[in-house]
Amino acid sequence: MKPIIPVSVCITTFNEELKLPLCLKNLDFVDEIIIVDSGSTDKTVFIAEQYTSKIYQRDFDNYINQKNYCLSKAKNNWVLALDADEVVSLELKQELLLILQSQLVYDGYFIPRLSFYLNRWIKHGGWYPNYQIRFFNKEKGHFSGLLVHETVQITGEITYLKNPLLHYSYNNISEHVKTINRYSDLTAMEKHKLGKKSSILFAILEGMWKFFSMFFLRFGFLDGKAGLVIAIMGSYYNFLKYIKLYELNKKSDSKEYEIYANK
Repeated sequence: MKPIIPVSVCITTFNEELKLPLCLKNLDFVDEIIIVDSGSTDKTVFIAEQYTSKIYQRDFDNYINQKNYCLSKAKNNWVLALDADEVVSLELKQELLLILQSQLVYDGYFIPRLSFYLNRWIKHGGWYPNYQIRFFNKEKGHFSGLLVHETVQITGEITYLKNPLLHYSYNNISEHVKTINRYSDLTAMEKHKLGKKSSILFAILEGMWKFFSMFFLRFGFLDGKAGLVIAIMGSYYNFLKYIKLYELNKKSDSKEYEIYANK
């Protein structure tokens, strides 16, 4: 079934040779694939070249600018924005094709995202359905936000799709820890710029609350051992971002004291 309305897929990459092939394999229904790479040193670009000639290099500054730049390169109004570790499920593909065969009455679509972690699909703990706007009219939408957790802002009508985008987020625990460290840095910087404050006790309590919320209130225990690990990692992430904010606050206070003392 050929879609009546052409779609561009927009993907940003950096050293994604392990995950990119699976992402690109299921995109035979789209009109074009746009890749914006930020200087990969592995086989990412070589793999991308097997599927598209529309590959652009751009130095990474932040996720929002990178993804909006990718949108700007798409020739079609309708885009499917993906990360390199995401795969369009066969069910989602059929759902999108049915929509593209009919008259589009919405400007954006929320897609549920189902993550694979520790050899199982995670359906609790706040990880699912994890709706993301990924299919939209770029004339009505763009990426916005702060340093992390960029979102698509739509001017118009939005609805929800039923079938999931498959998310292969982490290859191992070490990769998960590295991501937590990087994102907690960025989140702490965001909060510091906004004038937010923290303390050691607050960081501990936030970490404890996150575990309780993910494992019990959001039924993470139903995902077994993987759910327990995810809740611990979530707790660790919350603790890190607030203890790093506390550290930034202390450094800022110290500089202000030095300026005052030298007057």
